[in-house]
Amino acid sequence: MSKDQEYNMQTQSGYDQPPPGYGQPQPGYGQPQPGYGQPQPGYGQPQPGYGQQYVASSTQVVLSQPAANTTIITTAIPKPQSYLALSILVLICCNLIFGLIALIFSIMSDSDYSAGDHEGARSKGRVALWLNVAGIIISVILIIVIIILYTVVFATAGVYIG
Repeated sequence: MSKDQEYNMQTQSGYDQPPPGYGQPQPGYGQPQPGYGQPQPGYGQPQPGYGQQYVASSTQVVLSQPAANTTIITTAIPKPQSYLALSILVLICCNLIFGLIALIFSIMSDSDYSAGDHEGARSKGRVALWLNVAGIIISVILIIVIIILYTVVFATAGVYIG
C-alpha cells in the first residue's frame, strides 16, 4: 500500500477532521452587549463658535492610587519545654508512678506542639514539670522517713537487719 493510499484512507476515516462541536460559534458570544459601544448624548458633538475640533469617539480615564505596601511579620513561637528528659530520669531513678504519668504528659506536650496547639503544649509541659517535682519530693520524703524509722525504731529495739 502506498503512502497516498494510506493518506486517503485516514482522510476518509475521519482522522483529519476536527471533532464535532469545534469551529462553530457558541450562541451568545460575539454579540454586542446592549448599552456598550454607543456614544452618550452630548459627547462628540462640535461646539458652536469653535472651528474644527478633534472629537474622540470614546475616551476612558482610569485613576488609581498606588497600592499601599503591606508588610506581614510572622514570628515563630518557640517550642515550650516538655521536660521529657526529667520525666525519664524521675521514672527510672525516683518514682515509678509519678515518672510514668509525667512521661505521658511530656509526650502529649510534644504532640500538641506538632499539631499547632501551642497553649495546650505549654500547659501539658507545666503539668509534666509539677508531676516530676512531686515525684522527686515524695521520693526524698519517703527515703528520709525510711532512714528515720530504721535508726529510731530498729536501732533502739536492738534488731539488726542485714
